[in-house]
Amino acid sequence: MQTFLPYATFEDAATVLDFRRLGKQRVEGVQILRILSTPDYVGAWANHPAVKMWRGYENALKLYVNIMIKTWQERGYRNNLPSYEINPYEICFPWWLGDERLHASHKSNLLRKDPAYYRQFNWNVPDNLPYFWPVK
Repeated sequence: MQTFLPYATFEDAATVLDFRRLGKQRVEGVQILRILSTPDYVGAWANHPAVKMWRGYENALKLYVNIMIKTWQERGYRNNLPSYEINPYEICFPWWLGDERLHASHKSNLLRKDPAYYRQFNWNVPDNLPYFWPVK
């Protein structure tokens, strides 16, 4: 489970994702939102850092999902997942957006997953960084 953020803005992140990762971001974002909105959720993903890092930032995650869906559709793919209505004044963005440790680790892992695709972005990061999980 992962919400890839090679860049600090959701739009920039969505733009560079390959179709496999972009499609999965929609699904995994919705899954994380369901976990976070279920009181006393006790499933396998409850304590995953990809879930924990979004706790308290659910509206930002909804925006992330919406942007992934929009980009997915703009590329010509069909979407069957919900978009979310969000009051833009009620979005609290996570403190870790803009933290280069997070963005570099995501670039690195994307390079490792699909080097032929992601090399085109000329990211100056090695392809062996571990994920940086911004959880307290």
